[in-house]
Amino acid sequence: MKQLNSLTSWSVIAVIMLSIFSCKYYIKHDFRKAYTDVNEALHNEVHNESFFKIHFNNGDVSVLNNWGVNASQDSIFGSGQLYDFNRWKIQEGLLAFNIDDIAIIETNNLNAIKSKDKDRIAGLTILTAANVAMNVVCITNPKACFGSCPTFYIDDSDHVHDSRAEGFSNSISPSLEKHDLDMLQHRTSAPEFYLTMKNEAFETHSINKLAIEAVAIDKDKSVFHDSDGTYFQCGKLHSLQKARVENKDVRSAMSKIDEEEYFSLTDSTDLTKREELFFQFDDVPDTDLGLVVNYRQTLLTTFLLYSGIAYMGDEVGDYFAKIETDSRLKKKLNDPFEKLGKVDLYVWDYKRSKWKFVEGLYETGPISKNLIFAPINNIKHEGGPLKMKIVMAKGLWRLDYLGLAEIEKEVEPLKISPSGIEVISGESYTVDDVKADDDNYLVSFPGDEFRFQFDLPEISEYKEYELILSSQGYYLEWVRNEWLQEKNLPKFRKMLMNNKNTWKELALEFKTMEHEMETVFWNSTYSNIQ
Repeated sequence: MKQLNSLTSWSVIAVIMLSIFSCKYYIKHDFRKAYTDVNEALHNEVHNESFFKIHFNNGDVSVLNNWGVNASQDSIFGSGQLYDFNRWKIQEGLLAFNIDDIAIIETNNLNAIKSKDKDRIAGLTILTAANVAMNVVCITNPKACFGSCPTFYIDDSDHVHDSRAEGFSNSISPSLEKHDLDMLQHRTSAPEFYLTMKNEAFETHSINKLAIEAVAIDKDKSVFHDSDGTYFQCGKLHSLQKARVENKDVRSAMSKIDEEEYFSLTDSTDLTKREELFFQFDDVPDTDLGLVVNYRQTLLTTFLLYSGIAYMGDEVGDYFAKIETDSRLKKKLNDPFEKLGKVDLYVWDYKRSKWKFVEGLYETGPISKNLIFAPINNIKHEGGPLKMKIVMAKGLWRLDYLGLAEIEKEVEPLKISPSGIEVISGESYTVDDVKADDDNYLVSFPGDEFRFQFDLPEISEYKEYELILSSQGYYLEWVRNEWLQEKNLPKFRKMLMNNKNTWKELALEFKTMEHEMETVFWNSTYSNIQ
């Protein structure tokens, strides 16, 4: 009997201990409902009441009614509630938190984050359903609204179509911060160079580091960089001789760098359906060669990104916090775009009579064209034309130029940090904020504009500098109120899992707006709405 009682006692203890230590596997639903009710109330009153919700690295969440940042910028204080990982309310009243413990902040109050002394929290904050003016076309088609990373301009050019680069297009949250190289397609021998950076979207841009990589080159030579950032000095450029898709001649669209591009429309039921572009170059010497490609994306990835955020609904802050703290979710975010594929390059191997894979090119962004170089190694064309093909998803890419360059040698760039910064619009910053990969950031809001000066070393009269922008940072979308109405977490998870039916639905939805996406997108920049 004692043994039975003892066994029973240990069973009770085991159940209690299991309950205590299995917080990841059970949820007390009345407490969960209390948090859910608070979250829903915040978003239901999003245009009437200001809110400030903090997501922590350990999974806790706090909702503050009144808040502030202390003078040293290392903590946030305010009055409100603190919920633990399972959304039990564990504290209420006056609270203070270390900013280093925060993954993501969510608010609808721009004034809560828009000042120089709040840069650290601004770079962590998703602005959700803020009271910002949107034009009619953007309201009726919110997934086609203009979105952009920092855009960069040379001289007095200020039209968005003239943008020479858009920085770190893949970096949609702090933990996804990336370094990006963009050919500015500009050569100079002047001692000073000026570059203007704008925020033309409803986004918060956080720029960590900015520099110019300058390559001194003879005036009759060219320089390009490959996907790894290696620079090549090149001699003669060979023009495209033939290009066809399904027996249609498309050479003129890609024969020179201009506004004419080759692109196709998506398949109405399968966004991953591929097309093949066959092209060739004649009278090519048997030497080291590289394909020069000038290209950009269509608005398909913009649509998919906005769809994913829309499906998150009023839990967008929760999911972005998971992106910051959960490596598995971060990987899953890339899966849909990997499903779409890259611009895959192949060259015809005469010796083996088959196509040989060269490289898959990928650069996110529908605004500025990306000039990239793909070396072609160990291929003999046996005195005949050099034949190549591109395999890519229909409706995903716009190809502006294909050319072939003779490689002469690898070269090293000069890396030049800004020597000055003029604040045209926005908070005041110094060049020290963007000189190094550190904790200092230049934080840019819609309508902000900065002009950077770069001092170039003296160069001989026979040479020029080819200029390449090096940028590093990330950005956070401002979540439109219209997106919140489409909350569908099961569909979001299926989208990330590449569910066949969900992707078919996305293909059908995109097809209904594909014909007007470009018009809506370009007409909904920040300057067009204000």
